[in-house]
Amino acid sequence: MTARSTRRIELVVCTVAVVAIVVVVAAFASDVHDAEIETFHFYGNLSINGTPAPAHTTILAMIGGETCGATEIAVAGTYDLRVFARPDPGSECYIVFRIKTPSMESAVAADQKRTVPQTNECLFDLTVAKMASGTDSDLSSNHNSDHTVLHTGVHAKADPAASATPCISAAAAQEPVGEYDPMLWDVVINEVMWDEKEYIELYNTYSRTLSIANWTITTGAGAVNDTIEVTIRMDAIIPSHGYYLISKKDAVTCKPDQISNMTLKNDGEVLQLFNGYPPTSKRIDVVNRNGDWFAGRNDDVGQSMERLSIEDGANQDNWYTSLGYECGRIGTPGMENSIPDRTPPEITLVNDPIGVNNDIVVSFNEKIDALTLRITVVGPYGGGVSGRIIHDRDRKGAHFEPDGPLRIGVHLVGVTCRDPSDNFADQELLLTVADPDVGDDAGEHEPSPTQSPSPTPSPSPTSTATPAPTPSPTSTSTPAPTPIPTPTPLPTSSPTPAPAPVVKIVVNELMPDPIGTDHGNETTELYNCGDESVDLGGWVLKNQGTGTHEIPAGTVIQPHGYYTTTELQLRNKNGQVFLYHDGEEVDRSINYAKSTEGKSWQRRTDGLDTDSDSDWVKRDHTFGVPG
Repeated sequence: MTARSTRRIELVVCTVAVVAIVVVVAAFASDVHDAEIETFHFYGNLSINGTPAPAHTTILAMIGGETCGATEIAVAGTYDLRVFARPDPGSECYIVFRIKTPSMESAVAADQKRTVPQTNECLFDLTVAKMASGTDSDLSSNHNSDHTVLHTGVHAKADPAASATPCISAAAAQEPVGEYDPMLWDVVINEVMWDEKEYIELYNTYSRTLSIANWTITTGAGAVNDTIEVTIRMDAIIPSHGYYLISKKDAVTCKPDQISNMTLKNDGEVLQLFNGYPPTSKRIDVVNRNGDWFAGRNDDVGQSMERLSIEDGANQDNWYTSLGYECGRIGTPGMENSIPDRTPPEITLVNDPIGVNNDIVVSFNEKIDALTLRITVVGPYGGGVSGRIIHDRDRKGAHFEPDGPLRIGVHLVGVTCRDPSDNFADQELLLTVADPDVGDDAGEHEPSPTQSPSPTPSPSPTSTATPAPTPSPTSTSTPAPTPIPTPTPLPTSSPTPAPAPVVKIVVNELMPDPIGTDHGNETTELYNCGDESVDLGGWVLKNQGTGTHEIPAGTVIQPHGYYTTTELQLRNKNGQVFLYHDGEEVDRSINYAKSTEGKSWQRRTDGLDTDSDSDWVKRDHTFGVPG
């Protein structure tokens, strides 16, 4: 009985001890939770002596002598800094800022500090001004009197989902971002890629960094109840005169500011930018019209449409088709727009007059879109001339090959085409068709045949040469006859030797990431741009590393033909292929940043080579056949 009572007492004591431990642990866990790390967001403009701070300037945030956040600005004059701190409950801690430009030997202390917790997001317009020598004890002894101190004009908002509350600062001089009332065109839709891999680029025309949290972009007919296609993130900011890129996944090779599943109609629609939910907010910009896009192109690659000026995004003349090539697209996502091309192609008739059996040849002063080229020929007595169009590979010329001999007389040749910027050209040219031999008149301007010199009279064989008598001073002398000059024979003309055929072999297509196993299936294609066969034996293909492939002896590539190999290993990212002959580089491919499984990098048209990345596109492979 006593033993049983003792066991009961021990059980009760153990239970009480366990409960006590649980309570202590819970209390400790509660304290740990209360001391949880918080994130604070500071962003805005930074200028030094009135000039935007250079890129690679470093900003440090420090609490109690320990660094709690740092950033290096990528765009001159703007920064975005996140600070991580564990504020003590019921007390304040101070964040001080230090700045260091690439030319400074050590960081300079700011003249202000921030108190946390006060707000989780602050917009700073930072100013760095000259300071007197020796006023900052933190400066290195090597610094001179031209060192600077950081002054902050602070504006802020609280949690983006809540109403805005300014950060307290005696230096605050402008309106808090939460109270900022955006005006028309302060932020504009600056570029639109509207093919199946869409992106939209916004541009800040305002003189300071702006928060565009919860702004919206609608698509439709231009009404207030259009579909909200994009809602901008709650932490979104856009630097002064900077960009904010919204993109579909994998639409660009660079990193966008926001990924969206947007879908834009190929037949055009109106885009509107609002600073919030459309029925209760202000429309900041409107772009395009319903039923058609102002510019751009939806082909196998896609070309974006870019804005010319800030005003009037609903004006078609304010948009043009991009000529840039950035981030793997024909466009300039997240960066300055390309230079617009407003001039239509100039069309020239190359051969006039021609013979009845000749082709009609036209040329252009720039590359044209081969798919839009049209050539029509009307004969001297009316009626169209049938034939086919043969495009030059450089897209700067074309031949019209008639189905039969042309009639002698004046023909009307009509040519229409577009350049890559969608500038349209429509021209009518007069062409004279003459005799069949009109093109074979090279002999008419040849030098005259060599003439035989006139014979010089010979003296009689029986005559004896007698010296001419010396006339007396009083006698009248008869002048001797002037000898007839012997003509110099004209040189016999020799035909000009035909120029040696130009050998031009290019790296034409690459498949870095084939479907399935890569090794042994990565393909490289060469293309012969010339009209003569070329022996490639001994030529060398090399990748971006140490991999090489020597083309076997006796390998011949035919005129306008192909050579493909799977012997060269290709990287899926950051790769390039080089072609060498006799130790000299002949050609190189695009330096691609990434590849897509089952897609190849290839020249837009076989052999197109302007030493530009815009020569290349990524699409379904066309190895061994015209691309």
